[in-house]
Amino acid sequence: MHRAAATQPDARTAERAAIRSRIMIFAMAAPLLAQCIMVVAMLTQGQWLFAVMIIPGTVGCLASLLVAVPWPSAASNHTAASMPQDRGISDYATTDVIDGSLAGKPAENIRFDAPASPCLEELMGFGRLPWRTIVARWLAQPDFAVPIGMSATGPLLIDLQRQGPHALVAGTTGSGKSVLLQSWCLALAAMNGPDRLNFVFLDFKGGSAFRPLEALPHTVGSVCDLDLTHAARALRALEAELTRRERLVAESRSHQLDDLTAPPPRLVVVIDEFHALKDQLPDYIGRLVRIASLGRSLGMHLIACTQNPAGQVSADMKANMAISICLRVRDAMQSIELLSDGRAAALSPAMPGAAYCNDCATVSALRCAATDDIDACCQQIALAARFMAMTPSPPLFTAPLPTQVEVTKQSPNCNRLWFGLADDGIGLASATVPVFSGNIGIIGPLGRGKTTVLQTIAQQACCIPATDVRCSILMRDGWQTTRRHNNPMPVSATQAAPPHVPRTLWLVDDADSLFDPFNTDPFASTFRQALADPTTSVVFAVASCRHVRVPEHCVTRIVFPCGDRSADLLAGIPAPLLACLSRNDLNTPGRGVLIDGANALLVQCAQ
Repeated sequence: MHRAAATQPDARTAERAAIRSRIMIFAMAAPLLAQCIMVVAMLTQGQWLFAVMIIPGTVGCLASLLVAVPWPSAASNHTAASMPQDRGISDYATTDVIDGSLAGKPAENIRFDAPASPCLEELMGFGRLPWRTIVARWLAQPDFAVPIGMSATGPLLIDLQRQGPHALVAGTTGSGKSVLLQSWCLALAAMNGPDRLNFVFLDFKGGSAFRPLEALPHTVGSVCDLDLTHAARALRALEAELTRRERLVAESRSHQLDDLTAPPPRLVVVIDEFHALKDQLPDYIGRLVRIASLGRSLGMHLIACTQNPAGQVSADMKANMAISICLRVRDAMQSIELLSDGRAAALSPAMPGAAYCNDCATVSALRCAATDDIDACCQQIALAARFMAMTPSPPLFTAPLPTQVEVTKQSPNCNRLWFGLADDGIGLASATVPVFSGNIGIIGPLGRGKTTVLQTIAQQACCIPATDVRCSILMRDGWQTTRRHNNPMPVSATQAAPPHVPRTLWLVDDADSLFDPFNTDPFASTFRQALADPTTSVVFAVASCRHVRVPEHCVTRIVFPCGDRSADLLAGIPAPLLACLSRNDLNTPGRGVLIDGANALLVQCAQ
């Protein structure tokens, strides 16, 4: 009686598993049947070329179907006879390491056993004073083999440097992907100091997953999908960092970054919801593919996380991702993509963190470790960095230009004057113009901030320390009054030497009519003579560049885009930079483009 009652749930479980298996086979057989019908129809109509094009896809569907069909074998019959066929994850009991020879075996015949994992703090052995344990590990040799969870044989260690260099994590919503990424990053940070390891976080799930980890001294950048402009800067910065490391290796004539005397820290780029990044920033995926192909020798690692690995990660990236961790997925095809069989689709939703790890040698079942208190762990790691007098790593990129920049007192320079902030697409720096190296044109429609730029340059020019520079500023207000300011000041020994020829600086607003060749105003003639005078620098503001000749009238320009592509290109804004300007850039007062010789930078002028 008791045996009959005990076997009844097993029979129901086996029946449910058989139904799921039939549904999966039907779902895979339907496309195969449709393609076969198309081939027959095309052969009947004599369209041989189209039929030949469809046949390879038909063969692929047939192969996938044959892999998914649970073929009976002596081994499986023996297993069925010796133990109940319960498909529930909570009732699986076998070893966690599955030999590669079982790849392709039906998922329902592969059983899972991994004990519940303790918290990360316990796995790392933090004890009562975690920062002391962290300091001791930072003083030892670099070690990237860290525990991420428990297997049947003990803590499961993943070495991103030796087993990687890159990893792909897959799992449906609620399976525990973000928790795994958090624990993995915290374990790496606890084993390696910020002088050996840095992080860049790309969170395309609103930024909630990595926000606590931004406090780590290892973090050199963190962005989310709420600001795609900032995310694009991060991807450009990663490509620039890859190029910089290539140059370091080439200049030292080494084979890899570790051969350098003082190599830069290893950089781990962690991407949550990779499919969202691909959808929202498709033009930047090539940069990540390049990191995946060259990162091993340059000390750069990728950990990409996605809900559906099938079709989302390109073959070029996947070829370099030797570590695959698959949590619970919705269908067998997603599991097959990473594990070569559908075992991860059988994981129970009641067990978040249950996963399989494929390192190309074995497939291990594990229960991922969670962190009891992420903020406390980050604080302990930061405390260890302060104890060792380690400064936080400098950011790899900065935030985009702000909408407003306050006028601040800058260190005086005899040759360049500050007027705002410049953005090279990765970082921000002071925007300056060479006032004694030629004329400067400020071009843009009314209301964009031309007069404000003139006023800022006038304020900065009054502070120029010089002995043989006649810093005379002629400001023309409403064509009626002029102001003249002489401010000779001694130059210190540490400052750049001023020009040897006395110079005059003119600042002229609303100078459009002065460029008109038919203007007979005496001041217009004086203005045109000043433009050609090598001892006079003219900073003029015009609404249109129709009469402005480059480089005769000016080499350096500050152009405020008007939104008309033809007019903006004519003013000198390069087409690639113009294509990057958003509607917000066009509507922000003071947002312009600094063109200094062959360089063009987006700038925000001080107000």
